[in-house]
Amino acid sequence: MNFDTKAFLSSSLSTAKIIVFTVIPYFLLAELLIYFDWMPIIAQVFEPLTSLLNLPPEAALALASGVFLNLYAAIAFAAPLGLSVYDWTILGLFLGVLHSIPVESAIMKKLGINWIHSVSFRVIMAFVVLMPLLIIPTEFLFSNPDHVANALYQTTQTSPSNFTEFLLQKSSEAILLTIEIIILVSLVIFIVTLIKGLKFLQKFDHHLSTIMAMITGLLIGITYGAGVLLKEARYMSKKQIVSVCYFLMIAHAIIEDTLLFVFFGADIFLLIGIRLFFAILVFIAISVYYKPSDT
Repeated sequence: MNFDTKAFLSSSLSTAKIIVFTVIPYFLLAELLIYFDWMPIIAQVFEPLTSLLNLPPEAALALASGVFLNLYAAIAFAAPLGLSVYDWTILGLFLGVLHSIPVESAIMKKLGINWIHSVSFRVIMAFVVLMPLLIIPTEFLFSNPDHVANALYQTTQTSPSNFTEFLLQKSSEAILLTIEIIILVSLVIFIVTLIKGLKFLQKFDHHLSTIMAMITGLLIGITYGAGVLLKEARYMSKKQIVSVCYFLMIAHAIIEDTLLFVFFGADIFLLIGIRLFFAILVFIAISVYYKPSDT
């Protein structure tokens, strides 16, 4: 065993910086949009999507906030709507692929994927992963698709007496959330570093970057795993980077993102199984057919 402490600390610190400068401002932005009642204006753009996705019109706000902000904002808007098991699964699949577009597209660009290509691909795949749910009769996929599940936790609505109190309260929540995520990510990075330190794996170290980048993104996502992804990309070929990036644009943060929707009744096997199925298909296709000279 050869644990690379320097690599662990470097990856942990770089990832922690990204988390701090991403989670806190976006969390506060979502809360400010709610506070000033500006989010409904943004959500109007997405209302035509709800009928296309078999979702109630009220879900437009969750879609808008999920696409442009993050899944936490989407959950906050969707929780009071009384969505069914089927609705939550649809929402979870769509936003599982297409969320946090401004931030994650910027990260993809740093990894060499043009933002037009990454956004276009994720929009297309967000609809593709929904095809089984839109085509296959719901009774074959769900025992009770119209059931409204009781959430494992209940969202609360607070009414601060003034704007200063609101900022203090939400800033505190943002900081606490950031600390929790940093701890989670650091534990995953520790495990990844530990695995790479195993003696029998070190002789294959030049092959591990692709695997480690995929595992990191799959477990903790594009945003929170950006530090590791950017670090490992230095040891990967263009073809490996492209295959990993397109894989992760479909299936990333597969555990955390999935559980956010499962809490409200979404089908965990459909959320994970469908995204992994299409992500693996895309990864294989790129690995077999993609040639860097074509770009």
